[in-house]
Amino acid sequence: MLWRVFISLALLTLQSCAQPPQSEPPTPQPEPVTTAPVHKKTPTIQVAILVSEDIPAYAEVAKALSKQLGRRGSIHYLTGSQLENLKTVNKLKNEEHTQVVSIGLNASIAAKSLTNKQVIFCQVYNYQDYALLSPKHKGVSMLPSLPKTFSTWRALAPSTTDIGVISGPGFDDVIQAAKSAAKAYGFKLHFETVSSDKEYQYTYKKLSKKVQGFWLLPDNRVLSEHILRDIMTFSVRNSKQVAVFSDELLKLGGLLSISSDYRDIAQQVLERLEQAQLKEDIPGPDIVYLEKINLRINSVMANHLNLKISAPYSKYANAP
Repeated sequence: MLWRVFISLALLTLQSCAQPPQSEPPTPQPEPVTTAPVHKKTPTIQVAILVSEDIPAYAEVAKALSKQLGRRGSIHYLTGSQLENLKTVNKLKNEEHTQVVSIGLNASIAAKSLTNKQVIFCQVYNYQDYALLSPKHKGVSMLPSLPKTFSTWRALAPSTTDIGVISGPGFDDVIQAAKSAAKAYGFKLHFETVSSDKEYQYTYKKLSKKVQGFWLLPDNRVLSEHILRDIMTFSVRNSKQVAVFSDELLKLGGLLSISSDYRDIAQQVLERLEQAQLKEDIPGPDIVYLEKINLRINSVMANHLNLKISAPYSKYANAP
């Protein structure tokens, strides 16, 4: 009987070895909680357009900007009242998510106090005199495209080599850019700085001995109406080519009138505004130059100077 006990014990031992070891059931893990990402809504940037006065040179730029900006843009004209102008500027200080465009010198001077705002100024010639530049305040040049100015002049006057240009102080950076553009088209610019209209008149006539033409800049600090008429008369009598900055001056004997395009100014301002959005300061150079020109050619003066107007430019030529 004893052998049966051993057999029974052996079978029990084999059965216990054959059973897999029992393990504790796994502890259920909590399912991860997923949170939907929070997207901060980008604020709509408004643009306040501050205009010095209601004249075409300023108003046309403001209108072109307003048309592109749509509901984001608002135009504010300065008035003759300093108190009202101060109220307008102070109101802009407190408006959030707002960039500012200042058109003309008076508006740009008023906008200097907006130290907490990005300001793009335009239609200002002597911005250096009023310290308008800062990391938040930058500009668009009022001068038409420099390369196109000199490429047009070269097409009209293939043999011209020397051009005189005169301005008041503080314009050296623009002149350096102009010299580079002129050189690319075979011109040498002779630049002189003066401090009064009388000095301008004297320097103009002295410089005429070594140049074939003059590029007039709209610097009313040193160029009065009286002196302007005198130098234009002098230029006609001495057969000097003169690139002027308005169609009115073409009638006084200018060879070509080269002025800025209001739509080009507005486009350059808009690009600067877009580049600066959601940034602390305005990126890029202090001053951005224009890319286009408005051109008119005085056919009478071209004939007087024995210059031939080629076919691509004939549509811009007429007798003023």
